[in-house]
Amino acid sequence: MPHPNTESLALSRLEDLKDTARKLSIEILFADFSDPEIPTQSGTCKVRGEDLIVVDKRLSTQRQIEVILNAFQQFDWDDVYVASWIRERLENPQLTGFTS
Repeated sequence: MPHPNTESLALSRLEDLKDTARKLSIEILFADFSDPEIPTQSGTCKVRGEDLIVVDKRLSTQRQIEVILNAFQQFDWDDVYVASWIRERLENPQLTGFTS
């Protein structure tokens, strides 16, 4: 079981990512991908010309963060204020965890 402070930090960082997505006009949709008849995975797509990041809500918070950060790599976020930890992770994708 994750340490309570680690989970709290993860939830805070997930909120930072949601705020950043709003600034980029990207919607994040959390959905249950458990239907075996419809193979689906987390990632980006366009729906009616709008950017969308779809995240399996059954993933751990840490994995949800990783999915969103990976998706952000496809967008131009240079002119948007993002939290320093997000910018650091986007500029150094090999970083993992919550050490920064």
